[in-house]
Amino acid sequence: MIHGPAAPTGLAGAAEGVEVEEGEGGEGEGATVDAPVDWEELVARSLIAHTESWQGKKETQEDRYLQGTRLGRLGTAFGVFDGHGGVHAAEYVAKHLPNNIVRCHQQRSSASTGSSGAGRREVSAETRRLTVAMEEAFPLTDRELMNLSRRKQLKDGTTALLVLVHGAQLETLELLCAHVGDCRAVLCRGGQAVRLTQDHRPDRKDEQLRIRQAGGGVFQVAGIWRCTSAAGAARAVDARAGFLEGESHTYLSCSRTLGDPELKANPERPILSNQPDTSVVPLLAEDLFFVLACDGVWDVLSDQQVIDLVLEHWGDASAAASRVVRTALSSGSGDNLTAQVVFFSWRHELGVATASRRAREREEEAQRKPPPKPVVEEEDIDMFG
Repeated sequence: MIHGPAAPTGLAGAAEGVEVEEGEGGEGEGATVDAPVDWEELVARSLIAHTESWQGKKETQEDRYLQGTRLGRLGTAFGVFDGHGGVHAAEYVAKHLPNNIVRCHQQRSSASTGSSGAGRREVSAETRRLTVAMEEAFPLTDRELMNLSRRKQLKDGTTALLVLVHGAQLETLELLCAHVGDCRAVLCRGGQAVRLTQDHRPDRKDEQLRIRQAGGGVFQVAGIWRCTSAAGAARAVDARAGFLEGESHTYLSCSRTLGDPELKANPERPILSNQPDTSVVPLLAEDLFFVLACDGVWDVLSDQQVIDLVLEHWGDASAAASRVVRTALSSGSGDNLTAQVVFFSWRHELGVATASRRAREREEEAQRKPPPKPVVEEEDIDMFG
């Protein structure tokens, strides 16, 4: 299934789904010569994005995403949500998480507000408020989702990755990242991959410690670390322990999610954390684009491979995102596949030059590799020769 670009929405759109018409605020009746420039709108329209979301080899498509969602002066949001056990959680989070970021920021900003023309100190304070708002919005969204899921007797969950392009000038933009789970954001900086998020998986020692302290279990099956409840772990590792009638357990390869009520029975010490990691990345002159993708892509492609694939289609976000998903599928991914590419269009000339340079570098790297050894079939061997 292929999804095209989503239309940007305004601040009201974050809460009500109101679309901003193309050309709004331009010349025409009522326009004035000295009308102030809407820098946030200019930034949003300078971001060229496309998302490819395919079902892949799975029976259902449980990925969801948001693209170019306007949060007013907070910035423009992009996100990928990898559902499991159903689609309710992923759809709910994609719809309500941006709204909750706005709500939390409004509460944080009631005492003081920053402005686009403020000095360094005020801008830093505003960025901190927005980062805290993102940190608060994830648990808030999870609590709301869990209440709804328990009423409807739903057990599914989702990872959540959101990147907010924040700033009122192209020269001073920041990427504010927040995530739970193993969807990943990667930035292209001068042709090199820079990872913006670190996957939340049970193979991490810090995540294993937290899960066990919360009463959960962590174990490895066929090389993949999974987390579950203590009862689920006992059933999985003991070959003599059979499952009782009606008994079921959730086994996940990610260690932080939104949803999954079975592994959050104790809200004070949930086995799966809903607390996001956040980061602020100021854009540098050599930054060209970023990519958000689910684990179905990253399980089979490295960060640099994805960056190089996108560079081969510099300027064409649709072709770039499609190439990433197609390559992941042909590389053996058995999962849903979602890749979102966001170009910084004002860096077009630099992007052309960087794409050309990386193509030459990759060709030189290929030439330096030793040729593959010839494969000799047994029937070609003359044992008496």
